[in-house]
Amino acid sequence: MSRTSPAAAALALRVWGRMHGLVALEIDGRIHPIASNPAALHRAEMLDLVRSLGLA
Repeated sequence: MSRTSPAAAALALRVWGRMHGLVALEIDGRIHPIASNPAALHRAEMLDLVRSLGLA
């Protein structure tokens, strides 16, 4: 059985944790009171995540 390295697991959880809430709000139809343009919100969050990881 192969195991994921702790660093890879931490990265996966960090990305999942940042994006899961937005996706869940959109699926439930609850994101529109918060953001009139959900696509722009998702993009901004992804760009911030990429920057926080030192990838941009």
